[in-house]
Amino acid sequence: IDGEKVESFSDYQASTRKNLITGKETNINLPKSNVLIYQTVSGTRIAARPSGTEPKIKFYFSVNSPLKSKENALTVEKALDAKIQKIIKEMKLN
Repeated sequence: IDGEKVESFSDYQASTRKNLITGKETNINLPKSNVLIYQTVSGTRIAARPSGTEPKIKFYFSVNSPLKSKENALTVEKALDAKIQKIIKEMKLN
């Protein structure tokens, strides 16, 4: 995902999380839900779930970056927005 290695895959319907680097599988102790989450080594997450009203898949993105000072917040925000747009393009969602 955006050149990053996917570290883990969570399947909330099966209540399992698998670390794709170590192969270790753990249980997710939350209510079952039709959601899949992929997480990279830097913490970027992509969640996928079916729409409740339409025959399509909805994607949710979470990206992060350290904020060293409030003065560079706009620069970091722009970089994170660019990262999301790159992932959307990579996944051919636009």
